[in-house]
Amino acid sequence: MERYLLRKTMDYESMVDLFVRSGLEISPEDPRPEGLITCFELVDVQENKRIGASGLCCAANEYILRCVAVEEEFQGMGYGRKLVEAVTAEAGRLGAKRIWLTAKVPEFYKKFQFQVAPREEAPFVSKCGECPQYHNGCESEVMVYYF
Repeated sequence: MERYLLRKTMDYESMVDLFVRSGLEISPEDPRPEGLITCFELVDVQENKRIGASGLCCAANEYILRCVAVEEEFQGMGYGRKLVEAVTAEAGRLGAKRIWLTAKVPEFYKKFQFQVAPREEAPFVSKCGECPQYHNGCESEVMVYYF
């Protein structure tokens, strides 16, 4: 039996704590993302513990990868890759032509052929430029993947 199970869920709210602990620009008070299609969670079956999560949204016929996070002690083990691959596969299955994201760690997403894109081309408003950490330790980028 597999020790880790990847499954779909719509329980976004229970994932917010992981996203916050992982340093993503999310607050527990933020509403559920508009156009949420599904989330994916990676669960340690033996301990019944979530070790990673991600989400897929759609707005104005554009797909957006939201919030990939893996618990710190499980980072570097390929679980982030599993979550990104699950989201991109789901978007492809749904007929996406491309998928967008805002990346705090652009080099991670380049491994999946995501490309840096001009912020003004994104189908969402990036608030990164307003953040005091932007270009002060955080080099986030808007990125796009073409199917």
